[in-house]
Amino acid sequence: FSSVMVLGSLILVILAYLYLLHHNFIYSHYTWFYNIDVGIYISHLTVIMAMMVAFMSLMITLFAMFYMKDDPRKNIYFSETSLFIAGMLGLVVSSNLVLFFLFWEIVGLCSYLLIGFWFFKPNAAAAAKKAFIVTRVGDLLFIIGMGVLFAKLVNIVPAGTSPLSIPYLINNAQSIASAIGPDVLALATILFLAGAVAKSAQFPLHVWLPDSMEGPTTVSALIHAATMVTAGVYLVARLFPLFYYSASFSLYAVAIIGAFTAFYAGIMAIVVNDIKRVIAYSTISELGYMMAAIGLGGVIGYSGVTFGMYHLVVHAVFKALLFMSAGVILVMLMELRNIKDMGGLFRKMPVTAILMLIGVVTLAAIPPTAGYFSRDQIISGAYEYFVNSGNIIPWLLLVFGEILTAIYAFRLYFLVFAGKPRSKLAEKAHDPKLIYLVPLMVLAFLSLTLGIIQKPFYTFLDSSVNIYSPPFIIAAIPVIFSFLGIAIAYAIYRYNVKGYTNITKNPLYKIIKNKFYFDWLYTEIISERIILPISYLIGVAERKFNDRIDSAGKDISDIGTDFRKIETGDIPFYVAFLIIGMIVIFAIIELIGVI
Repeated sequence: FSSVMVLGSLILVILAYLYLLHHNFIYSHYTWFYNIDVGIYISHLTVIMAMMVAFMSLMITLFAMFYMKDDPRKNIYFSETSLFIAGMLGLVVSSNLVLFFLFWEIVGLCSYLLIGFWFFKPNAAAAAKKAFIVTRVGDLLFIIGMGVLFAKLVNIVPAGTSPLSIPYLINNAQSIASAIGPDVLALATILFLAGAVAKSAQFPLHVWLPDSMEGPTTVSALIHAATMVTAGVYLVARLFPLFYYSASFSLYAVAIIGAFTAFYAGIMAIVVNDIKRVIAYSTISELGYMMAAIGLGGVIGYSGVTFGMYHLVVHAVFKALLFMSAGVILVMLMELRNIKDMGGLFRKMPVTAILMLIGVVTLAAIPPTAGYFSRDQIISGAYEYFVNSGNIIPWLLLVFGEILTAIYAFRLYFLVFAGKPRSKLAEKAHDPKLIYLVPLMVLAFLSLTLGIIQKPFYTFLDSSVNIYSPPFIIAAIPVIFSFLGIAIAYAIYRYNVKGYTNITKNPLYKIIKNKFYFDWLYTEIISERIILPISYLIGVAERKFNDRIDSAGKDISDIGTDFRKIETGDIPFYVAFLIIGMIVIFAIIELIGVI
């Protein structure tokens, strides 16, 4: 039933796409409360994102029928993933930031539920809580950003217009910047960026995504590779005009955060031995490329959004392929995840090996795969950014990310599939029935062929897009680096060249292996030494305040109890009490008269 519903969603999105071939947008809304409207707003950008979400959800749901078939709680799994898919599609087509945020929270909740799906595993329960808490940091800043915009726009928007309407914000970004000032607008966009950084696992709020691999692998493919983690990128792309017309540092921050994350996560992936976590760090890195592409728009304009969205779609395809290939391996190896205990699987699982190889070469951006066309254009855009702005940092980070990507991608492949089996589980592995691999075959085909639609994709999203062609030497550097990375991976991890056995003793290796101590910083320092003491003090103050409130209530209750004692039911007593009261009143009046 879940797959039928997803198929229906895909058909509706395709119909919307066909409509938009001859129209600019679909917009339908009504007032919800105050001047906040709700509805759908489907532009060319929206329909691309929605089509990706619906298609990838269908492929992964079909594969999940195999992956989850023996799980006793599979009905709950499909219910939660259906809620997620509905939330993700709702987020994409929302016409107002308030509605956008509500769906943003729904997909966050589903992420929490599905990471902790196997809640009886302590690591899964801890990972779910970690993801929930870290992303809440970004969500809080996102809300504040909406508050800033609402407060500044509520009195200047035209009558009948919601100040948080997405069509209003993106179509009037320049006049909004003039009305409230580019610095104030930059404040709002930086707060939106913080929300995107948390949701898309960008540095420094990236720490939750590797741990989220404790959930089912189909969850990793659907939520933490193809769809939800791209919601942050989509948010920045959707609100790009606001970023563009705000102070220049806004988009520069997007570019630097994205480029640095792409480079940083590539370093992390090289030393990881958990098959799913290698792919998770790869996801963080590729999301960095998307974010950087949009940030380049500060100089190259809307072309940056076009490049970023194309890579988003291509990445969803090959990353889901990689995760589902890993899922097949985990099923056959009884959830063995250490790649150093695998090996020799090419002979044992040849079909899976070929499918994963297609995913790996696409990830490494080897021509003529779709990954080459999508990521190469981002790097070309970064070079154009350097030529026009003089800032070479994004280009350097992104181009060196190429060699890191090739190293960790092929290190993973060689350790899993090359050589001889290094465990009994690896010796007994075999391919599943081919019917279960059909979704993977579809994604493998698309990974090889999506490069064909590069130019039509660009022109559909932006008819005035500039496709950059840097000098031949500059254009060749990323490809050279990719092949160099493959050679390094083959030499070091296949043949253990001299000196590699001592690398684990290197202090730099230990720093990288410990994730640059960010988990330690957040847990031991920020949480335990800052947040917990503050929470304790707030708790003490709250208890004292509550005690005073309780004490005041008790005093009032005691007074009431005392007054109840005069309720005797004795009429002579009441008459006497009335006479005494009148005497007191007359005495007071007489006293006042004397004064």
